Amino acid sequence: MTTSQMHPWSRLTREETDRQYNPTLWTRRLPTDDLLPTHIEWTTRSSQDYREKIGAGRSTLAFGEGGFAGEIDVFRGDAAPDDAPIVFYVHGGWWQWFSKEQFSFLAEPFNRKQMAVYMPGYRMAQDWNNGRPIESIVEQMRHALAATLRDAEAKDAPAVYLIGHSAGGHIVSMLRGMDPQAYGLPEQAMQRVRAVFSLAGLFDLRYLLDSFVNDEIGMTLESAEAMSPLLAEPKVGAGLCPIHLVVPEHDTAEFFRQTKEYHNKLLEEGQLAHLQVAYNRDHLDIIERFVDEDDVLLNDLLEQMSPGTG
Repeated sequence: MTTSQMHPWSRLTREETDRQYNPTLWTRRLPTDDLLPTHIEWTTRSSQDYREKIGAGRSTLAFGEGGFAGEIDVFRGDAAPDDAPIVFYVHGGWWQWFSKEQFSFLAEPFNRKQMAVYMPGYRMAQDWNNGRPIESIVEQMRHALAATLRDAEAKDAPAVYLIGHSAGGHIVSMLRGMDPQAYGLPEQAMQRVRAVFSLAGLFDLRYLLDSFVNDEIGMTLESAEAMSPLLAEPKVGAGLCPIHLVVPEHDTAEFFRQTKEYHNKLLEEGQLAHLQVAYNRDHLDIIERFVDEDDVLLNDLLEQMSPGTG
């Protein structure tokens, strides 16, 4: 295939693709080899500390059936009442690493604001063995969101906010247009979802086909196309909630390109979409710094979650 005939997503060499989709190579605060181990050690310790601190303020909520079954860690603490607004947080890790337990620390800043935090766990992509790992993860998270919405209705929670980081940012983008009736919920159930926040997300998975990300997953072109929000059918006039696309300043050119293209697509469809650069942040400390009560990005998210804000 000549260069002029190449698909847009195959325009990069394997070496350059791996470089563009490996955000640890682009940090400015730590040596590359230290960034991920430091992140894992810090998030693991901080999350363990918060689980111990919150004690009985953490519970679990089961969801789904069969292969789509799972558990949601629910954090309320002392401050969040039963009818508190809900933050539904989906973790990242290229759909194949990490777990919900590693990110428990992120519940604390929202608990402090009298919000409940629901963190679902999902099976890793390499564990599905069905040829459709990304589709299966998204489906599992739809079951988790359905359980959360059912719980929100039972507790009369006024709002649910979806937040996802990296691969989780991709997942919450896919959840935004979920059909609640397919999961035994009334048509108006999704009206409770007031906003979606995708932090350092990906929106065109075709670019990952020939990359280190896909070596263990084995995603096909068909799957990549079906699971790419950028390629989804237009949802003009669908009444979807606003989506906030946040890209860290020190992420890669490809993350910026994908985010801007997805933002443009949504605007062309007449959807409510906001694009924001998180200055002086990289792919990992975009969430690590939420522990600081004065963090600019955290407080911007909280402001967008205020009643009457979209």
